[in-house]
Amino acid sequence: MAIDHFLMSMFLILLLGRLLSELGHRLGWPSVVGEILAGLLIGPSLLNWVTPDPTLAIIAELGVILLLFDIGCKTSMKHLYHSGRSVFWVALLGIILPGVSTGLAAAYWLELSTFSAIFFGCALTATSIGISLRVLTQAGQQQNPAGHIILGAAVVDDIVGVALLSLMFNFAISGRIDLASTARLSLVIVAFLLLSLIATRMLIYLFRALQPRAKHSGYETLAAMSLIYLFTWLAHWVGAPTLLGGFIVGMALSRQFVSPINRYLQNPFSFTHQLEQATRPLVDMLAPVFFVYIGISLDLSQLHISWSGLAILLWLSLIAIVSKLLAGLVVKGNWRQKLLIGSAMIPRGEVGLVFAKLGHQLGVLPPKLFAELILIIAITTLIGPLLLKWVLSGQQTHS
Repeated sequence: MAIDHFLMSMFLILLLGRLLSELGHRLGWPSVVGEILAGLLIGPSLLNWVTPDPTLAIIAELGVILLLFDIGCKTSMKHLYHSGRSVFWVALLGIILPGVSTGLAAAYWLELSTFSAIFFGCALTATSIGISLRVLTQAGQQQNPAGHIILGAAVVDDIVGVALLSLMFNFAISGRIDLASTARLSLVIVAFLLLSLIATRMLIYLFRALQPRAKHSGYETLAAMSLIYLFTWLAHWVGAPTLLGGFIVGMALSRQFVSPINRYLQNPFSFTHQLEQATRPLVDMLAPVFFVYIGISLDLSQLHISWSGLAILLWLSLIAIVSKLLAGLVVKGNWRQKLLIGSAMIPRGEVGLVFAKLGHQLGVLPPKLFAELILIIAITTLIGPLLLKWVLSGQQTHS
């Protein structure tokens, strides 16, 4: 991308993303809906001022990495651990129900081959961590029990999503299912999550020891971003979703970080707070870029669907939404709590897009089917935050 095109693209993304985010907020929508709509407006779907580009995609990915870093800073490992059983069942149902139901429905209504139907269903098992947690954070609900269940289930969804993606890729290339390599990849990702938390905390002590005396040196921003870049790269290297690298660094900075080393080394709360505050402007600026870029990536202008075809896609979208909502039923609590967790699992967002793009590149999803899957992902990505905001507003009214 030429520098002039990049600069104008970033100008439009930042300005219109903020304008539509504020407009959406005034209308009672979650800000992410306004940002995604801004992407649809300036992207190929409507005005075609900004098109998907690898450079913009990297900036957008950095935005969601920083968003997950910010969420990690506020996450309690203890609460996340105690939510373990609920996390497991929500994640399991959130994968099985949409995977099976949308796969079977697509096979019947869209007349797909067995493998294309399986791939179609797998693409709709995903949950976008960033979208729902942004809504919860803005409502101040990310640290309640439901917030921890949603976060844990979405992380599990991401790990399982990577494993399914690996499985589908291997089958599409070799024609056989390699369960052994997929299991190894899953174990490596889990080990990376556990070991990286302690390694990050040890590096924080090192950065604190090297901290210069001069104030306003930018050292805290440098230290925080260096850790985020390092562990994001390591996450990519082991085959994990890159955004987990940012989340790990955030959790290691959290005041509620617990590990065996705490008994030997005092928690550096003052320094970790400085690191968190130093990155705040970057999070506020770059996180919206990710959501605007999702809208840019959804090229709905390529869709050429009849009224009957549109009815089928709306039916498949309803199945994709309801199957995720049902995942919240296993959680103890009133119906609003169950609906809150279920609605937070609905948006497919970037994870579903990765699945769809890979399927298109491998020839598993022909152009028309690819466009139809993109439309379903777009619908869930917009409906999820709206439904979540409605549940949250109802919860606040009754509290």
